Amino acid sequence: MRWWWRPARAVIVAAEPDAALLSSAAALRRLGARITRYDSEAGTLEARVSSAAVVRVRTAPADEGTTRVHLEGDAAARGVIRRFRGALSA
Repeated sequence: MRWWWRPARAVIVAAEPDAALLSSAAALRRLGARITRYDSEAGTLEARVSSAAVVRVRTAPADEGTTRVHLEGDAAARGVIRRFRGALSA
């Protein structure tokens, strides 16, 4: 696997984009992450999981009443992203 290759990670959430972003921030905090950037107008946030791991979240409207939450992170953040996806999918 190449270091620059990042598989697409997205979760469909039954909420409007602003509510999905807020619940994403809350879920990341519960997993021990510290929110370092939150932009509700752009629908993005960034969280630091450890000194080496960063998770980026971007929301986009999907269908009516649903939002697609896109997740990005480096290899060090993989475990948190997996748990985060489970928390949002539930």
